[in-house]
Amino acid sequence: MAMAETAALPDERELEEELLQAHQRGDAAGLARLYAEAADRSEAAGRSEEAGYRYTQAYVYALEGGVAELCAELKAKLVAQGREE
Repeated sequence: MAMAETAALPDERELEEELLQAHQRGDAAGLARLYAEAADRSEAAGRSEEAGYRYTQAYVYALEGGVAELCAELKAKLVAQGREE
């Protein structure tokens, strides 16, 4: 990842704060995207159980929020991890 891209990503605290705010707003689509980002970070850090949980959360909120393109991507990740059929 390029340095400019790294700087644009929120740190873990900012990401957690964004998740809390999205929960307070009831923003299912936003939660799906934020949990997917958090899951990608967990996966990149080698925390597969945490990533699996976060991908599951992202998938549930993507379904709830009607984010079809993200649903397909997340389902594929969950199937690859053996967490979904």
